Amino acid sequence: MTDAMTDAMTDLAHGRRERLDRLGRDFLDHFTQAAGFALLEPEPAIPHHDRTILFTNSAVVPFKPFLLGESALPAPGVAVRQPCVRVHNLDEVFEEGFETEFVLQFEMLGVLAPAARARALVAAVAGYLTTTLGLDGPSVAFKAAHDDTDLCAAWEAGWTGPVLLDTEERDYYRWGFGHPRLGGRGATVAVRQADGHLRDLGNLIAFERDGEVAGYGFGIGLETLAACLDGSPWVLDCTPAGAVVGARSSDEAKLADLLGLLVRLYAAGVRTSSRAQGHVLRRAVSATARLAAGLGLDQARLLHRLAVVAAADAPGRDVLGPAGPDLERYRPREDSRHVHDLSFWCADGTDPEALSATAAQVALPGVHRISASVKDVWHGERTSVTLAVALDLPPSADKPEAKQALRALAARLGERCGTELRGEIR
Repeated sequence: MTDAMTDAMTDLAHGRRERLDRLGRDFLDHFTQAAGFALLEPEPAIPHHDRTILFTNSAVVPFKPFLLGESALPAPGVAVRQPCVRVHNLDEVFEEGFETEFVLQFEMLGVLAPAARARALVAAVAGYLTTTLGLDGPSVAFKAAHDDTDLCAAWEAGWTGPVLLDTEERDYYRWGFGHPRLGGRGATVAVRQADGHLRDLGNLIAFERDGEVAGYGFGIGLETLAACLDGSPWVLDCTPAGAVVGARSSDEAKLADLLGLLVRLYAAGVRTSSRAQGHVLRRAVSATARLAAGLGLDQARLLHRLAVVAAADAPGRDVLGPAGPDLERYRPREDSRHVHDLSFWCADGTDPEALSATAAQVALPGVHRISASVKDVWHGERTSVTLAVALDLPPSADKPEAKQALRALAARLGERCGTELRGEIR
């Protein structure tokens, strides 16, 4: 890679970061200065106050104390710019195809208002759309379910654009927020693009606690906002990570998206040795190494791209230090695959698929990858589940080493799932 190419990538990445930061500041300035909302401290990528999730995945996370009644929600409300990580479907994204509207690490711009201030919230949103973004009535559509009359009434009182009812299945507008007492009804705010089609920008949400409205919110993705304003087909086109895409292909885009995720995780202090978040990082590192190998990128060029993203998104943070050894460790090699059936006595109610998924997540020294699938389930006086387990080991590994790894896997499953190995591993 020439110095000129490096400089161009670096300049583009920093330019995109500056643009996103400007859009984020404009949002917060409007709601805090023009509309009087209180500025809320965002949660870090690894949430401090919500241990029900591995990573902060939406602006709802810092809103939960207000929604649950643990903290008083001031009027007119609170505003936040929230860094997020979304990795619950990491495997699907990178094994089944690239989704153009999806990035693994992103930021949410969100506001939350008391339940009695739905119309005041929409008035503030309307001011943001017109004054800050320069949008007019016909260019913004509101898509909702017909029975969300409170959302429709509040929106129509503050905006003159089209209202489209039941354009999606009703469940499209219904969400859970990781807490049994919380739920949400939402509508979508969409922006008309240059070719005439409507592109989803964000949501107006009625947050409910125990079935009663606890507050109203409005949220948009920062990168999605930039893409809507630019008319970019890929959200990635507006991110610093997208600056390191080579040829415009799905695999190149996936690699860039993963590099952005690695920067976010390493900068947040996650390491492959971490117990829970570390498992996600290991999967991301492994996927990055596989994609890079498939694209013919050697370690030096891969780390160079990572450095460009890190300089824009995590200046001053040590990303390359831990990333270099991890990417080398998970670089694809000609592994030796050892396949074996393991049968376990399980407690009643054990989910065989969950047991299989847990087995695949176990990290063992010297084992590059574990794959597992449910082969058989037998219900008698006790429940027995048989897993087909495949271990990818170094080429030099022999059968005794494979057996040792299988015994270690069985022991880990016993600790985590309360299973008991049937028989011995011979």
